[in-house]
Amino acid sequence: MQVNAINITCISAIIFLIIFVLILLLQKNKEVVRQEIALKNLSALWAKGRASGELHISELAPIWRDEKNLAEFAGTKYLFKNIRVADFYSKQIEQAPWFRKAGLQKDVCAQILQLLDNEGGCSSVVNAADDVEASWDSNTYTLLGKTSLLDHTLNVAQESIKLLLEADARHVIPDTLIAALGHDLGKLPSIKGHLYSLGEHPLAAGRVLAEITPFKQLAKKDEISRAIKLHHKRPEGLLGKTLKKADQLARQQELEHAVEHLGNRETKHQQPTFPPERSDRDSPSVQPEPVTPLLAPAAKGSPPGQGSAAAWQAQVDIFGEEEPLSKKKSEAPHLIDISAWFDAQAFLDAMKPYINKVSGRRFMAFSMADGYVYFQAKVIEEVARKQAEQAGAMDIATMAADDPTMRQVLFTVVNRLRVDHDVIARGLIKDQYFGGYFTITTKGGKTMKGFYTPFHAEAFGSIAEMENNKSGILKNFKSVEPYLDD
Repeated sequence: MQVNAINITCISAIIFLIIFVLILLLQKNKEVVRQEIALKNLSALWAKGRASGELHISELAPIWRDEKNLAEFAGTKYLFKNIRVADFYSKQIEQAPWFRKAGLQKDVCAQILQLLDNEGGCSSVVNAADDVEASWDSNTYTLLGKTSLLDHTLNVAQESIKLLLEADARHVIPDTLIAALGHDLGKLPSIKGHLYSLGEHPLAAGRVLAEITPFKQLAKKDEISRAIKLHHKRPEGLLGKTLKKADQLARQQELEHAVEHLGNRETKHQQPTFPPERSDRDSPSVQPEPVTPLLAPAAKGSPPGQGSAAAWQAQVDIFGEEEPLSKKKSEAPHLIDISAWFDAQAFLDAMKPYINKVSGRRFMAFSMADGYVYFQAKVIEEVARKQAEQAGAMDIATMAADDPTMRQVLFTVVNRLRVDHDVIARGLIKDQYFGGYFTITTKGGKTMKGFYTPFHAEAFGSIAEMENNKSGILKNFKSVEPYLDD
């Protein structure tokens, strides 16, 4: 009996071992189905799992440890019609090393490129009267209008990559490329609405980006939005400054390219022209003759670089913040090199049409019978911008009105006119300034204070003729004296 019991035990053990081995083999060959999930959805899924009791943290652990999944979670295949867009996406985004762990940024860039692929054949310049681009010289505006929005955007993106690689800052490329590709989305035909009409295409671009779902999840979405908002003004940080510089470099190259091809407009391979339809002036046409100096001021609703109150309210709506007060630097401006674009006589000729022109109670320059002409600094700035544009110096042409460098431009222009041509009334302002405060007294005894640059009237022709052309409020000016405070 003992022998039989041992045999039964042995047989049972053998059977149990066989069953155990079979179970292991079946378990090994069983296909494991793993659900892949992006980290952006992890928290929501985990919370849901905890509530239902169906999900354990151990099931999620492999997901966040999977670096490959983290880098490629936005694996949607994008197809583009435009060859240049497809090539840019393939080389600079899909295959680029700086996007290996930036799947979210890659997805945002791809969606922006899709918008440009569909509508980017429009002109790259803005026709809204208050936009900074509308303040450009007519010739420059028309020449740059030859570049499509799509091409300009890709030019800016390429320049951004170059600048960041030179600065050894490739880690910033993914976020900066979003800003570069999205900075002019406000110019898309389907976007032209209220903000565009106010001349605030950067703000309209912010609205477009806000509608792209993955953009809302970016850690640096606020920095990108602010860089776009300020790309025609005074940018902040490496991302913002890179965008502005890349935009200027791209415009410079586009202008040079357009001028180079002026004499070959009938060539079949020439880029298409987009004639601007401008609300504030007649549509300009490109002339084959050399660019001529500005002969008359363009009519505008507001100075370049500044928006109306409604436009700034739109800025608050989109970016959720007020425009910061301009912080003026107290140090005196210093001289810079303007020899590449400055022409003194052409500059004076361009200033002359501003003298004694009145719109309501607004004026930019006025003469006095004692032989002086007083110009607001805005006149010098506008003429400097246009003369710089005509010479292809887009860094000056696109400079923000509150950029500290603009003060250096104004000071250098006035200094050249003061020292080399003796047309500045040196007895009325100090040599280290480009203007000064003056008190205007009217015939009725009222006074008003303003900041002006005083010129000798002879630089602009007959003082008697200028005085005869006075109208409106200017006819009541009795005297002008330097304003002296405490």
